[in-house]
Amino acid sequence: MSRLYVYDHCPFCIRTLMVAHYRQVSDLEQVVLLNDDEASCQRLIGKKMVPIFEHQGVAIGESMDIAKLLDELGEGPKTLRPLQLAEATQPRLQPVQAHSWALTFPRVTQIGMKTFATESARDYFRHNKEAMLGLSFEQALAETEAHKAVIERVLAELPPLTLPSEQGHTLSWNDVMNFPPLQYLTMVKGLTFPPRLQQWLQEVAELGGVELYFDRAI
Repeated sequence: MSRLYVYDHCPFCIRTLMVAHYRQVSDLEQVVLLNDDEASCQRLIGKKMVPIFEHQGVAIGESMDIAKLLDELGEGPKTLRPLQLAEATQPRLQPVQAHSWALTFPRVTQIGMKTFATESARDYFRHNKEAMLGLSFEQALAETEAHKAVIERVLAELPPLTLPSEQGHTLSWNDVMNFPPLQYLTMVKGLTFPPRLQQWLQEVAELGGVELYFDRAI
């Protein structure tokens, strides 16, 4: 049996989980690590990084390498449609990443993720992410409305994304790349998504076997 080691909140891990589900990879065990579990990562690949895919006695990192391997191992009848550069969202989202982090980092430990099941895992994440943000989680939460305004403007300007239902209920590599950062934002209560983008999120989540966080948004 192969194993896929993940954090259940990690956007890079979500990519691999989507491909594994959609392509119907068999005999695959999903192992959710605690955020402060450095030992498991070090044992497997010599550094703290997820996802990690252990297959036939070999462990590899790097989410897209893993996703491509899972695609090859998949036995499902539906393939992934090719990447279309016109639908890339990263060039729009990257410049406002700090605003996205300020919205999501303080919230993700509070919505029931297995990765944060212990206080030490939550404290580990908080220490590292507050250093990245340059401000406390409390300050980031207090500035929610300002960060939301920036993100909502960018969401409204994203290029139109092809709905899976428009392509025979299939996923594309664009969907695999675009979904995780946008999924992350669904944990922000009251954040407005354009209707078509929200429909795209729902369709991709269903086909990819992953969840959205609207029902537990903070």
